[in-house]
Amino acid sequence: MNETIKAVFFDHDDTLVGTKEAKWAEHKYVAKTFYGKDLSDDDILPHWGKPLPQLVCLLYDTDNVERALANNTSCHEDFPKVLFDGTIPTLKQLHFQRKVLGIITAATRSRFEYDLNLHRIPRELIDYTQTAEDTLFHKPDPRVFEPAIRWLAERQVETSEVLYVADGLHDMKAALGAGFRFIGVETGLTTRAQFLEQGVLCIPSTPSS
Repeated sequence: MNETIKAVFFDHDDTLVGTKEAKWAEHKYVAKTFYGKDLSDDDILPHWGKPLPQLVCLLYDTDNVERALANNTSCHEDFPKVLFDGTIPTLKQLHFQRKVLGIITAATRSRFEYDLNLHRIPRELIDYTQTAEDTLFHKPDPRVFEPAIRWLAERQVETSEVLYVADGLHDMKAALGAGFRFIGVETGLTTRAQFLEQGVLCIPSTPSS
């Protein structure tokens, strides 16, 4: 890790934990069970990454966001995300290198905390967390990082000294727009070729050692 990097922030879904397979299956189950709707991957793909309240209404074809969220939440624990092998070793190694570590996600606080507890991710490895409740903005808007940038400034860390690791081009655009450095991981929907086409570095996944 370059010594000019003082902080490493991660996306959560499909970067530290495998999300797509489990949650696409969950959305298909909810749509069929509660709305009689057969969802396909092609139905989900264009909306993937949108805020959950918006996503469930689009996928379930309903305007009742509270009921849609409740239906989704009722099945949430039946479709758990999967911890990637490299996640905890990577966090431990970076912590050992005295990097400031953070996770910035569009997930809600309650669901994010559920994942941390489920996968026993050591809290002492994480210096900063940001969830959907902490900002009105969403990637690819770089303003999504404003709370993190304020937090970093209090610790004398400049945006140019931050590396953001994530799985999507919308993550990339937000991070670069905020002045962060960026590395893509190929554990989401974005391919190596798509990252390289944008001129950014990418790796297959977070390393396990």
